Amino acid sequence: MITMSGFTVKARLAKGEQIFAAWVASCIARNAEAAVKVGFDMAFFDLQHGEGGFAEARDSIAAVRRAGRPSGVRVGLEGYAEAARLLDVGAEVAVLPMVNSAEDGRRLVDTLKYPPLGSRSWGPTRAIDMLGLTVETYRASANDNVVVLAMIETRAAVAAADDILDVPGLDGVFVGPSDLSISLSDGARLDHRMPEAVAVMERLVEAARKRGKTTAIFCAGGEAARRNAQMGFDILAVGSDMAFLSDGARAALTAARGTAGEGGARY
Repeated sequence: MITMSGFTVKARLAKGEQIFAAWVASCIARNAEAAVKVGFDMAFFDLQHGEGGFAEARDSIAAVRRAGRPSGVRVGLEGYAEAARLLDVGAEVAVLPMVNSAEDGRRLVDTLKYPPLGSRSWGPTRAIDMLGLTVETYRASANDNVVVLAMIETRAAVAAADDILDVPGLDGVFVGPSDLSISLSDGARLDHRMPEAVAVMERLVEAARKRGKTTAIFCAGGEAARRNAQMGFDILAVGSDMAFLSDGARAALTAARGTAGEGGARY
């Protein structure tokens, strides 16, 4: 595998390190910059359920890179082209939601990896500039260092998980615990600690590890991230930034007057 200073996520994973990422639902560059300066290893920008679009994500990726950290993106449903465009402007990790089959996984690889693995269209000018690479180095190293993850969050995806993980060029899976619990309970529960969902998570970690592939998961907060890290997940997306803002505001208001409302965004 070709690695160099420009790419960092895959190199850290290769060393066996766990990566704690700030989940930035707002796609506000200043929020992302503040989070990584606190010590998060990277930032994820949520274009599926978050509040930003391409321009906000582009500027946020640049802000995080200036702060010395890499970025990942979760794109919208069927957001294959969107993911490729965000890699072109400097994201290192791309996550596609609702991948329910090996066919979905192959399409994802085909869109986001260059030949011979896929057919990604060439045009990563901004990524090359931000990563500090030459054109040839980016071309030669992108397939090894860009991390492409398929979200596992439905009964169909769980049933097809082994086939999805076996897709050549797919770097791993990203668990969406909210949708996973809703799907496994036939819509009756949203519970990240539902035993059936936890059992699936454990199987996914084991299956991915056997294949030398990466596992990632969204964590509703720090305690959830600690539990999932102990389970063996490689990338832990923690947060979101809007929840951090609400929690900080609530704590300050409680300190000031002794009480505050619950409120706050939870993604």
